Amino acid sequence: MYRFYYDYVKARYGKKCKLFFTYTDSLCLEIEIPDLYCDMGGAMDLCDTSNFETEHSFYSTRNYRVLGKMKSETGSVPPLAFVGLGTKMYSLSCKKSLRKRSKG
Repeated sequence: MYRFYYDYVKARYGKKCKLFFTYTDSLCLEIEIPDLYCDMGGAMDLCDTSNFETEHSFYSTRNYRVLGKMKSETGSVPPLAFVGLGTKMYSLSCKKSLRKRSKG
Protein backbone atom coordinates (compact mmCIF):
# COMPACT_ATOMS: atom_id res chain seq x y z
CA MET A 1 0.00 0.00 0.00
CA TYR A 2 2.87 2.36 0.80
CA ARG A 3 4.34 1.93 -2.69
CA PHE A 4 0.95 2.28 -4.36
CA TYR A 5 0.16 5.48 -2.48
CA TYR A 6 3.52 7.25 -2.79
CA ASP A 7 4.93 5.82 -6.03
CA TYR A 8 1.71 5.85 -8.04
CA VAL A 9 -1.08 7.97 -6.52
CA LYS A 10 0.94 10.88 -5.07
CA ALA A 11 3.33 10.90 -8.03
CA ARG A 12 0.43 11.05 -10.49
CA TYR A 13 -2.09 13.30 -8.73
CA GLY A 14 0.01 15.35 -6.27
CA LYS A 15 -2.12 17.94 -4.44
CA LYS A 16 -5.31 16.68 -6.12
CA CYS A 17 -5.16 13.63 -3.83
CA LYS A 18 -6.14 13.66 -0.15
CA LEU A 19 -5.66 10.71 2.18
CA PHE A 20 -8.57 10.40 4.63
CA PHE A 21 -7.38 7.35 6.55
CA THR A 22 -5.44 4.11 6.31
CA TYR A 23 -5.98 0.80 8.00
CA THR A 24 -4.21 -2.55 7.89
CA ASP A 25 -5.30 -3.34 4.35
CA SER A 26 -7.10 -0.24 3.10
CA LEU A 27 -6.73 3.37 2.06
CA CYS A 28 -9.49 5.94 1.80
CA LEU A 29 -8.60 8.64 -0.74
CA GLU A 30 -10.23 11.60 -2.42
CA ILE A 31 -8.83 12.26 -5.88
CA GLU A 32 -10.13 15.43 -7.52
CA ILE A 33 -10.31 14.65 -11.23
CA PRO A 34 -13.28 14.56 -13.63
CA ASP A 35 -13.37 10.77 -14.17
CA LEU A 36 -11.14 8.53 -12.07
CA TYR A 37 -12.37 5.36 -13.77
CA CYS A 38 -11.38 6.70 -17.18
CA ASP A 39 -8.01 7.80 -15.82
CA MET A 40 -7.22 4.42 -14.25
CA GLY A 41 -7.11 2.70 -17.64
CA GLY A 42 -3.32 2.95 -17.67
CA ALA A 43 -2.98 1.31 -14.26
CA MET A 44 -5.02 -1.83 -14.73
CA ASP A 45 -2.06 -3.97 -13.64
CA LEU A 46 -2.34 -2.35 -10.15
CA CYS A 47 -6.07 -2.93 -9.71
CA ASP A 48 -8.57 -5.71 -9.08
CA THR A 49 -11.72 -4.70 -10.96
CA SER A 50 -13.60 -7.97 -10.46
CA ASN A 51 -16.31 -6.17 -8.44
CA PHE A 52 -17.14 -3.74 -11.28
CA GLU A 53 -20.38 -4.23 -13.17
CA THR A 54 -19.81 -6.85 -15.87
CA GLU A 55 -20.82 -4.35 -18.57
CA HIS A 56 -18.13 -1.87 -17.48
CA SER A 57 -15.18 -1.61 -19.88
CA PHE A 58 -12.66 -2.17 -17.05
CA TYR A 59 -14.33 -5.27 -15.63
CA SER A 60 -11.79 -8.08 -15.40
CA THR A 61 -11.15 -11.14 -13.25
CA ARG A 62 -7.43 -11.19 -14.12
CA ASN A 63 -6.34 -9.77 -10.73
CA TYR A 64 -9.19 -11.32 -8.71
CA ARG A 65 -8.01 -11.77 -5.11
CA VAL A 66 -4.36 -11.12 -6.03
CA LEU A 67 -2.47 -9.79 -3.00
CA GLY A 68 -1.36 -6.18 -3.34
CA LYS A 69 -3.90 -5.20 -6.01
CA MET A 70 -6.14 -2.26 -5.16
CA LYS A 71 -9.91 -2.69 -5.25
CA SER A 72 -12.64 -0.07 -5.12
CA GLU A 73 -15.06 -0.75 -2.30
CA THR A 74 -17.91 0.69 -4.35
CA GLY A 75 -17.01 -1.10 -7.58
CA SER A 76 -17.61 0.92 -10.73
CA VAL A 77 -20.06 3.28 -8.99
CA PRO A 78 -18.30 6.42 -7.72
CA PRO A 79 -19.14 7.54 -4.18
CA LEU A 80 -21.09 10.79 -3.87
CA ALA A 81 -20.40 11.49 -0.19
CA PHE A 82 -18.13 10.21 2.58
CA VAL A 83 -18.47 10.56 6.34
CA GLY A 84 -15.67 9.17 8.48
CA LEU A 85 -15.88 9.12 12.26
CA GLY A 86 -12.90 6.89 12.90
CA THR A 87 -10.92 3.94 11.60
CA LYS A 88 -13.28 1.34 10.17
CA MET A 89 -16.24 3.55 11.08
CA TYR A 90 -17.44 5.34 7.98
CA SER A 91 -20.26 5.69 5.51
CA LEU A 92 -20.11 5.98 1.71
CA SER A 93 -23.13 7.21 -0.18
CA CYS A 94 -23.35 6.05 -3.80
CA LYS A 95 -25.86 6.51 -6.59
CA LYS A 96 -27.40 3.09 -6.04
CA SER A 97 -26.73 2.34 -2.37
CA LEU A 98 -25.45 3.43 1.02
CA ARG A 99 -22.52 1.47 2.43
CA LYS A 100 -21.81 1.66 6.16
CA ARG A 101 -18.91 0.09 8.01
CA SER A 102 -18.19 0.00 11.71
CA LYS A 103 -15.68 -1.93 13.74
CA GLY A 104 -17.00 -4.07 16.55
